[in-house]
Amino acid sequence: MKLSIALLASALASANADGDSAAARMAQLRRHLSFSDVAGYPPGSQVTDHCALDLDQAAMQAQLSLMTPDSFQQAQQIYNKGGHSKSYALITLTVGLASDIKKGDQILGKNAAGTQVNGKAAADYESGLQQIKVYYATTD
Repeated sequence: MKLSIALLASALASANADGDSAAARMAQLRRHLSFSDVAGYPPGSQVTDHCALDLDQAAMQAQLSLMTPDSFQQAQQIYNKGGHSKSYALITLTVGLASDIKKGDQILGKNAAGTQVNGKAAADYESGLQQIKVYYATTD
């Protein structure tokens, strides 16, 4: 998925129009004191993306049951790239990064519609780069 957005990274400590820093906004988004039970067990951390593997498995089985070359390729793509799990955006910036970003750094930005989106850096990126991969934040 290719998505062009104006990027605000907590590592860059940019300020928004309201005067709140990106780091402060990310802290508010991350704060979560409890997680929903999974199969009757309370997880110790957010496991939503891991649980989405069941949806990937169901999608692969549905494609394989069609028994066509195209459906096999679709199932293989879900296996290799995920379907419901590990969703990401490949972001093209209009200007290069002002500073380095480390894998796992929190990322804030706005999509083309102006809606705020957040996630984390998929890898280490050096300043000056204009394309980065960001994993979307998952919800419970």
